[in-house]
Amino acid sequence: MILIAIVPAPEGLAQDAWYYFAIFAGAIAGLMLEPIPGAAIGLIAVTLVSVFCEWVFYSPKQLSKLGFNVANASLSWALFGFSNGTVWLIFGAFMFALGYEKTGLGRRIALLLVRAMGRRTLSLGYAVMAADAVLAPIAPSDPARSGGTIFPVIRNLPPLYDSKPNDPSARRIGAYIMCTAIATTCVTSSMFLTPLASNLLAAEIIRKTVYVDLSWMQWFMAIATTGVLLLLAVPLLSYVLYPPKVKQGSEVPAWAAQELKEMGPLSRRELTLGVLVVVALALWIFEDEFVNATSAALMVISLVLVTRVVTWDDMLANKQAWNTLAWFATLVALADGPSRTGFVK
Repeated sequence: MILIAIVPAPEGLAQDAWYYFAIFAGAIAGLMLEPIPGAAIGLIAVTLVSVFCEWVFYSPKQLSKLGFNVANASLSWALFGFSNGTVWLIFGAFMFALGYEKTGLGRRIALLLVRAMGRRTLSLGYAVMAADAVLAPIAPSDPARSGGTIFPVIRNLPPLYDSKPNDPSARRIGAYIMCTAIATTCVTSSMFLTPLASNLLAAEIIRKTVYVDLSWMQWFMAIATTGVLLLLAVPLLSYVLYPPKVKQGSEVPAWAAQELKEMGPLSRRELTLGVLVVVALALWIFEDEFVNATSAALMVISLVLVTRVVTWDDMLANKQAWNTLAWFATLVALADGPSRTGFVK
């Protein structure tokens, strides 16, 4: 950051914009190297800009117009990310994912698919793919979705065939299942606007920088042709390129059936969450006609609380959601700076 700041500004670029870029570049480098958590880096960066705004954010002409309101204006800019609709949409989607975990609905969906399709190894791969694809549109974190919901189910499958990690026996079936799960997540995280928090952040940066607004449906339609074909191909490609030695067996469906039996019948909380998830998706898909996507998310979160699917204490304990809120709110503000200072132009 300091090295960039001491280099003279390129011809045609205002000095304040160049200083802002130095802080912006330092923040990006910090996010890559992570000497401290990313949310803290973002907070430090917007604070630096806010405190030294007269030199790194506003031109002399802008300062003369603002007069004594410079400090208030810079603070408003530093905090405006916390009022950004996209940031709250990301936060809301994290709370939906929390509902999957707390009610057990995500696990039940995965087990139902494994029970129905697990007799053959190839169809088991498609069951893993389908589980991720069903959960993806409403779960904005691939580590939470795949690591917190899908993996706890599929990690129990390889031992049924004496397939162990870090062992030659992994090639019996375990390696294929894990390879398919990882590759599937890469596809599902790109197919929709909401299964990866950074997708929403990218859409917001695009909107702020080049003034193009991408809706949930526009994102999906843009990738659907390629994405659906690739999603369907992943289990088969993994099967061909990294073939399992075990091709079929009855152990997996039997295990899934036993797990479902232990879970018991579908609970009221699971059913309620399922209905609310469908409502949220419908509102996101048709947001231009009915309601803003963020308003829809906040409405469904309110219903989740009212119906006690998830408690307020559960939400307060969801550190990942609150951390993401702080992290992306500061990033949205920082991403707005290069355009506002004239650097992008």
